[in-house]
Amino acid sequence: MKKRDFILFYLNGERHEVRGAQCGLMLSEYLRIVKNLTGTKIVCAEGDCGACSVLRYFPYSAKKENIFLPINSCIATIAQMDGSSLITVEALGFTPVQKAMVNCHGSQCGFCTPGFVMALTGLVEKKICSKNISANLTAQESKNALTGNLCRCTGYQPIIDAAESIDLAKCESVNEKFLSVTLKKDLLKNLKIPVEIKTDDFYFMAPTKNITAAKALSKKNQLLAAATDLGVVHNKRKIKLNQLVSLHLVSDLYQIKKTKNRLSVGARITLAELRTQIKDLIPEFANFLDLFASPQIKNIATLVGNVATASPIADTPPFLLTMNTTVEIQGPKSKRTVPLESFFKGYRKIDLKPNELITALHFDIPQKNEILKLYKVSERKDMDISAINFALRLSWSDQAQTEKNLQIKDLKIAVGGVAATTLRLYKTEKFLINKSPTAENLEKAAEIIHQEITPLSDLRASDSFRRIVAENLFHKFFREINV
Repeated sequence: MKKRDFILFYLNGERHEVRGAQCGLMLSEYLRIVKNLTGTKIVCAEGDCGACSVLRYFPYSAKKENIFLPINSCIATIAQMDGSSLITVEALGFTPVQKAMVNCHGSQCGFCTPGFVMALTGLVEKKICSKNISANLTAQESKNALTGNLCRCTGYQPIIDAAESIDLAKCESVNEKFLSVTLKKDLLKNLKIPVEIKTDDFYFMAPTKNITAAKALSKKNQLLAAATDLGVVHNKRKIKLNQLVSLHLVSDLYQIKKTKNRLSVGARITLAELRTQIKDLIPEFANFLDLFASPQIKNIATLVGNVATASPIADTPPFLLTMNTTVEIQGPKSKRTVPLESFFKGYRKIDLKPNELITALHFDIPQKNEILKLYKVSERKDMDISAINFALRLSWSDQAQTEKNLQIKDLKIAVGGVAATTLRLYKTEKFLINKSPTAENLEKAAEIIHQEITPLSDLRASDSFRRIVAENLFHKFFREINV
């Protein structure tokens, strides 16, 4: 089968083919060092500050909408940009966004300013593409879009003022300038061609089929997905990413499928796309995702990736554990499916062999008669790692006629941050099922929770803090549902 030996992307409207070891560079390094586009700044090199933000369009992710989305270029490899159209701050000209930043004194030292401009431009583009330009940006919209951008000078208010002052009617769509029909056809044509790049010290493979990727994986060849973890490892630990297999060309992985009571989410579905798809279907989870990472991270990170890291404080596994989630795994010869509960084998350990990869997650859609609540506790509301997270899913007995006779028919509780893996509290669930949520029963259940969890003390919280919070969140759930 025909293969490409280069990475193809468009940068500020110009076609670029990158070969060899340069494909392993971080995008920010390539922009600044190779292309001398120094408007893109590198500050944290962890995807936390947004100074390196650029806009990215990718055909498989964009679906029906031609949207350029902000991403962090400091933790994204050139290899990942294959099939993309990218825009840096240099290509914008002097737009109404930049004029607003000048007029409202939204810039002082200026180091973070390009990142703010790109994030705001992404928000403006979203409004234009949705044909929602009858009113200016609100303060809350602007704050939501800028949660991934840090500034050490202005105190933020001038930047929010600048965002609110942007006249959307005077803003031009970047799509019209950087996304021609010819460009899209070229990207789509090449996305159907596998990639294999070999040099003495760099190897990158991107097949178009899952089974081919599984055959290529090994202890030597590493799976490259969103790189929100690997990019940080590369930058901070100076570990080269030079033996990589990517799934970005496997079109089947960009699908969300809904059956009557279940949802299937492909391995390449980003958290941003997921939120858009489920905002009406599972609003509690959609709202919870608002607390998860920055827009730049969510525009590239995936639900499957959050599970695959097997972190005990990952934000999505508690929800998924209460939803009867199964993990679809592709091997070099066949597929298999395992329950999420048994997929986590220990701290950062999962039921995945070196030549296997996750292709999808399948989980329940909460029904109208069920109550779902998700909680996250961290030092900061946005952009912070959890100290503890908590998920509860409950349904009442059909025989319950009045609130006084409420009886728990089914209950699922999952907690993160209290053990080596995210936990399902099976003993607590078993105790409460077929019982009424009386004060006495809830107190006994809280005692069982303490028997099931084994939290540790670390830099985010002490073991005693986690115990207290776990119990408090449990009681909070029942207070919020008024029982």
